[in-house]
Amino acid sequence: MWQLFAATLSLVFLWMKHLFATDCQWVVVVNNFDDLGTDRKIFFRQREIRRVTEIFKELTDSAIDPDDKNAKYLGFPYYLKINLSCTLQNSEWAVRTGHYTGLRPTVTVTFSEPVHPVRQKQEQLQIEMRAAPYRDKGNCDAEEVCKMYWFTPMPFLNGTVVLDVLVESNGIGLPVSSRRFAVNINGYVGISQNEVKLRIGDKLESLWGVLHLNDPSRPLWYTYGQAPVLILGGIPRSKIVFMSDSMFFDYIPIEVGIDSCWIGSLSCPQGTFSSAIVDAISTESTLFIRQNQLVYYFTGHYPILHVNTSGSELWTRILNHVCVRTLNPVFFPLNGSEYVIALGGGWQEGEFFLITIKDGIVKASRSLRERDKTVCDFVTASACSIKWATYSLTDNRIYLLVHETGTDKHIIAVYLLDEKRFEFIYHIPEKVPKASDKGFVLLLGLEHYTNTTLIPRGLALNPFSNVFYIWGNVILQSNDKQSYIYLSSFPHDSPIKYFVQSFTGQIAFVTDREEIWVSRELGTEIKKVYPSEAWDVFNFMQVMRGSPLYSLTLKHSILTIFYVDGELKELVYLADTPNTGRLVRRTFPLSHVLTYDLLITTPNKEMRHDGLDYIRFAHHCPFAVVRHVNLPQPQEFTRMEHYFAMPPEIMEKSGFHDEKSLIVYQGLVFQLLQLHSSYHRAYADPVHDPTWRWWKNKKEDAEYYTYVASNWNTSAGIYVDMANYIKMYDLMSDNILPSKLYLDKKTEYSFSVYLSMRTTKQSMGESADENSLQNIWLTLILSHPEYIHANLQRQELISRGSVLYEIELHDKGVYPYQELSGKNLLKSSLGLQVAHAAMNCYEYTSTGPRIRGSYVSTVYIGCPPGKRLAFDITSTRNETAFKNKRYFDCIVKDPEMPCFSFNDDMVTGDSGRFNGSYIFRVIGGGPFSIDQIRYFSEEEIFNYNTVNGSETSSLIWLRADLKEVKVNSEGFHILSQAESGILWVCQKNSPCYDIVPNGLSAPDYFFVVEVSNRGVDETTYCDYALEFILHVHGLRLSPTRAIFLLKVTVAIIFGLLLLYIVVYIAGPLAKTLFNKTFRRLEEAFAMRMESSLTFSSSFTSQGSLQHLASELSRSSTPQSKGPPPQSKPR
Repeated sequence: MWQLFAATLSLVFLWMKHLFATDCQWVVVVNNFDDLGTDRKIFFRQREIRRVTEIFKELTDSAIDPDDKNAKYLGFPYYLKINLSCTLQNSEWAVRTGHYTGLRPTVTVTFSEPVHPVRQKQEQLQIEMRAAPYRDKGNCDAEEVCKMYWFTPMPFLNGTVVLDVLVESNGIGLPVSSRRFAVNINGYVGISQNEVKLRIGDKLESLWGVLHLNDPSRPLWYTYGQAPVLILGGIPRSKIVFMSDSMFFDYIPIEVGIDSCWIGSLSCPQGTFSSAIVDAISTESTLFIRQNQLVYYFTGHYPILHVNTSGSELWTRILNHVCVRTLNPVFFPLNGSEYVIALGGGWQEGEFFLITIKDGIVKASRSLRERDKTVCDFVTASACSIKWATYSLTDNRIYLLVHETGTDKHIIAVYLLDEKRFEFIYHIPEKVPKASDKGFVLLLGLEHYTNTTLIPRGLALNPFSNVFYIWGNVILQSNDKQSYIYLSSFPHDSPIKYFVQSFTGQIAFVTDREEIWVSRELGTEIKKVYPSEAWDVFNFMQVMRGSPLYSLTLKHSILTIFYVDGELKELVYLADTPNTGRLVRRTFPLSHVLTYDLLITTPNKEMRHDGLDYIRFAHHCPFAVVRHVNLPQPQEFTRMEHYFAMPPEIMEKSGFHDEKSLIVYQGLVFQLLQLHSSYHRAYADPVHDPTWRWWKNKKEDAEYYTYVASNWNTSAGIYVDMANYIKMYDLMSDNILPSKLYLDKKTEYSFSVYLSMRTTKQSMGESADENSLQNIWLTLILSHPEYIHANLQRQELISRGSVLYEIELHDKGVYPYQELSGKNLLKSSLGLQVAHAAMNCYEYTSTGPRIRGSYVSTVYIGCPPGKRLAFDITSTRNETAFKNKRYFDCIVKDPEMPCFSFNDDMVTGDSGRFNGSYIFRVIGGGPFSIDQIRYFSEEEIFNYNTVNGSETSSLIWLRADLKEVKVNSEGFHILSQAESGILWVCQKNSPCYDIVPNGLSAPDYFFVVEVSNRGVDETTYCDYALEFILHVHGLRLSPTRAIFLLKVTVAIIFGLLLLYIVVYIAGPLAKTLFNKTFRRLEEAFAMRMESSLTFSSSFTSQGSLQHLASELSRSSTPQSKGPPPQSKPR
């Protein structure tokens, strides 16, 4: 019976796995802190929730210490609600089934570094959180689960407004594919009368009459990877834009709050009036729109960005006296600023202006000229117009597409912003070159041309690959902006309307006939993917599957296409009725369409094998298997700092969390990120991990807390396991080439690519030449070979029918800049392309076909983000104790700042053993306490630390090795890991000279030390500057004061000794004399006492009268002088 039940259960699970493998997908929305289980809320609040701390006070018998001064148990204003959305099955039933079969979603939130960072050093950061199941008790009995969801906190960081959310399955229960979401902060929404209101305009309740099927598509422009809110204009006949803070996963139609103006004049003629928003550009903190010739901007309310503005209340005009013909986007920021280029029209035709957004402040330049000459004057044209402008941030130049009015002449000119002058780059052919069967034509001046006029419309530049495009009714491609090739696969009868770049090696463009074409930067092949027969096949198959996003009867039109994380997305209007419809974002099925197109266009023939008839397709792909192997651990090169958190364990038998446990989860995640943010300290902890401080006082009691929780006796029914809140350092690569790499000076990154040919069964009917290792070749393309070098070694594994390529990528060490961590990085790229693969190779996965054979990874050259220099107190103390065979700390010990003896050699160090060279300077100090610290002037720093300031190399300290002194041009000492020992000397004229102690112990001194490697280190591109306080005790006295105290001490000692000698020799005589004197005094005193007693007795024996008469008689007659009467001895 049990075996039958197990077999039946297995079949049920297999059926469920097959049913849900592709039917259900993750859905993520934001919920308010106090309103769980509702629909999507707008993510706009940017303040922490402080009442979370009260809940933590109930956790008395746990590892949580609410009174910890370093802990901040606060909350975020939102939760992330995770749900399942299924097409064929009931979604609520699928969620319950997934939960009871062990499904637990894992959410990874990646924080994007802002354009204007609030921290000095940039970083790559993400946190992985296990979702907590939550039961919605509304309209349900106590024991019944009607609705349930999963929740995690929705964290944010100071300075971050763009957040990427990846939802993955834990691999148990229902199989659900991973899905990525953009959950960004919307600064264009606020609270008015307790209601959420839009700041930039009025929300439309429906799309009735707004969109039509014949409306043309338009481009979506925004700062790449930095804009939290996107707007899309171009709606004919209305000043309506579509706003989205989720990369158009959802949207809000808005009528913007501007006046519909038409200011036509002789200086700025306008042929027709239109209220449409023709240009719309989104940046990190500001939105730009153009209506006719007027340009407006609106700055969002982003206190989390810490910009110098509180945000706009109304749309503001800019370039008020300029007739703006069009706006051009700048897709990347530079030095903390974003840019928009405005091209002039009317009487200002041929002029261009640069709008700068820095720290939330918007400014516009004057017309950019060379000595009051425009580009028309430069090209010696009587009249010209600028068709397009693109900003190259690498060399700070603006490339201009200039058309000489009245002719077919077009040139490429460049404006050098630093030198404020123009240069000629390239003269574009006036006619379209004749096509080649190879798909491209080299433009060397020897090619033949057709009679068709070449009409360029725009420029495009990928700063990573350095590929430059001129597009219009042709596509010209260049890697140096000087030499071009003509991509002849694209027909010239349908000019390109707008050009879309992924900046990861893929490009797409839309023509005037609303056709979508795609290509890859590593090749020259171009294919039309919509409309196409392959797309019709895919659409039909989706209708068969029951997808609500596709239909055979509903008409649709494309509003725009754009890339999200390398995937092509399309925003499509589906018309349900002639006047109403839906706006949906869907992933453009590029891999499916290219695969189907390959099957449709590839010739086939019949063949017979083992008595069976087959249809054989020719294999255009030279390989069968391709894998990346032997990849190193990614974090060293991706610089991604990864944290992990799980919900607290609860004593509820059902396993469902409630509001209290979710609030605790909020506080734990907040504290984990708070520890990360506060870890930018000058001192390294004994354990180099931000979470060490959190649990260091409770670690030894971990087993007790586990015992209490295992007996279900924890306070508040919540148990916090310290091991569930960690920073992870050992993430594995999973043999996936990272999308981005960071290379420091002379850093090497190595991996291998494994390629194999088809097996005998896969290559039925093929000849040995068609399926051979000689057809498998890997090419490697570097965009900046002057800075990066690559070694590509081929090894043929004949017995396996495979080829192994070993690849080594390393920096040459010639990048000329030494910058702060993550600043001024050179954008570069590494491209891998299997020869003859292009768009001909694919593989089938659980989610459908996938194109392979071409891989691009972004490479950043410079100081990687997340690097810092810290004073390692623990290592320094251990090294000092080892070298001096002892260690003496202060009498009053401070674990945050241990003492070092003045007499000991000291070895400086850091948590990762910095091996480069650095300058060690004492820039301040004070005796006895930190409050007495004074920073030195530049002259004092020079005198105290340099060879020029002292005859013994330095007034305060000396090198312990006493070897050849290495100094920089200013005379400051250069130390290194091999020569890092120092001695404290505190000579005359130094601030630590002759410190008088306050008590009996030797004086202390607090030195402010600065360590910098700028200009002296050849091991890194990083500009390290570290400042910390060093506590030194046992300072010596000055020689003068020491000699004086020595003299006084010797005098006292000799005086005491002399006194002892005198006492020792004269003591007996003094004792005898003292005894004689004492006896004589005793005798005299005794005689005096006897005399007094005799006289007293004689006087008392006479009568009172006689005694009185005698006295009177004696007083009346003079007394005779003579000796007094003597008493006789008894």
